[in-house]
Amino acid sequence: MTAFLRLEEITKTYPSGTRALDGISLDVQRGEFVVLIGLSGSGKSTLLRCINKLVEPSGGRVILDGIDVTAAKGAELRRIRRRIGMIFQQFNLVRRMSVFSNVIAGRLGYRSIWRTVAGRPTRTDVALAFENLGRVGIADRAFQRADALSGGQQQRVGIARALMQEPDLMLADEPVASLDPATSHSVMKYLEEINKKDRITVICSLHFLSLARRYGSRVIALKAGKVAFDGLPAEIDERRFKEIYGEDAVEVEIGPTSESERGAASPRQASPPALSASPERSAEIEQER
Repeated sequence: MTAFLRLEEITKTYPSGTRALDGISLDVQRGEFVVLIGLSGSGKSTLLRCINKLVEPSGGRVILDGIDVTAAKGAELRRIRRRIGMIFQQFNLVRRMSVFSNVIAGRLGYRSIWRTVAGRPTRTDVALAFENLGRVGIADRAFQRADALSGGQQQRVGIARALMQEPDLMLADEPVASLDPATSHSVMKYLEEINKKDRITVICSLHFLSLARRYGSRVIALKAGKVAFDGLPAEIDERRFKEIYGEDAVEVEIGPTSESERGAASPRQASPPALSASPERSAEIEQER
């Protein structure tokens, strides 16, 4: 079977000399829900940005549905990026603009710039914007300012904006890293829905292994810019976990989502801090940020 997305020996070395990616080769099939895990600084964010060429790889090729993304420029690259939605950790909304305006901006690659900037979307685009806002449960907030929303609501705006591209591939860069446990599950369920209902291929980086096991159909672990694991979520046992995160790492679970679960939860199920990299990886962490 021909891969929908193929990465061939992707490398990325920053001007500082930090080697963020070291020969990553992967095939992703259409409709997969792939979760990237690993320490901060392991290369997750860089890899996602190499796929849509927000970061230029130092070497290798990215092939999306038979098209060489790494070789594309100008209008061709813009056409490719229409097919790739992107959801960011810090939402990347224009905070002073309305929710609707932020969402309609997702059509920028399909409509003329002047129409988008002038706030004159087509009727079709308006209908699509409200449809996508409805899908993530915030159509009633359409004309509120983005900065009036909670973090979870802002991330749902980000999902709706990405859906405006009608993408074939959705990239999500730690979309729940700044959210509480219950809200994290809410956001992840929306990603799960678009994967299963719309058959959009999803590649999502996460810090919590419990979320990876719950939502991913496949887990890829990165360590020092290389693939340390590639397989089913259930295959990550204690041995593999320590290979990925280090011998001193302790597996933590993201907290429960309901009051009944919270009442029955043990102390170790409280919302944990994200796993962090060792001091020698600090330079790479800064590059990824």
